Amino acid sequence: MPQRSTKRKPGNKMIEVILLVNDKHLGERFEIIKVKPVFARNILLPKKMAVLADSSSKNAYEQKMKAAEIERAKKSQSLDEVFTKIHEDGGITLIRKANKDNTLYAKVDENDIIEAIKEKYGIEIESHFFKLKKKLTAVGTFAIPFMYKALKKELTVNIEADPEEAKKHKKADEKPEELHEDGVKKTKEEIKAEKEADRKVKKEETLKRLKEKYK
Repeated sequence: MPQRSTKRKPGNKMIEVILLVNDKHLGERFEIIKVKPVFARNILLPKKMAVLADSSSKNAYEQKMKAAEIERAKKSQSLDEVFTKIHEDGGITLIRKANKDNTLYAKVDENDIIEAIKEKYGIEIESHFFKLKKKLTAVGTFAIPFMYKALKKELTVNIEADPEEAKKHKKADEKPEELHEDGVKKTKEEIKAEKEADRKVKKEETLKRLKEKYK
């Protein structure tokens, strides 16, 4: 029985290009990345988003690539220092309105996180570096993965319920009795039972009228 070839198919071969633009899915300007030839030929090269990383291009962009590499190293160090500071502070805290079951009225995403970091630490971070699988929907503490090149971190995000909103829920729960139509104080359970009984009576009356009508 003939053995299968282990050679890589031509369609799976990757080539190197030098990025000429910042792209959140591909990388940063003057960075060498690997892509499929068809992607380079149909998208990157015609749109002047990149050039082939051949010896000629590497020589032409050598100084710019070195400068960009230094900038990326500085950026990575700066981010590392910020995350160290955030960790020492116990993470990022967001105050959000939530119902009595601690479900948020508005979901929290990467933009909320970067705004909180910018407000407290004065640094802007691109949202796509946070690998949030889905938006946060409840009060609690969450570990959000972060990745920039070789730098990998976890950001602790503490979502706390708005105290004013919590007071409203507490006040509503502590109100055991309500005034009924006759001015007599009755519990919510009693009022609910009376309404249910009224609905039952009305339903029986409606059925009775229909029976009389179609005799």
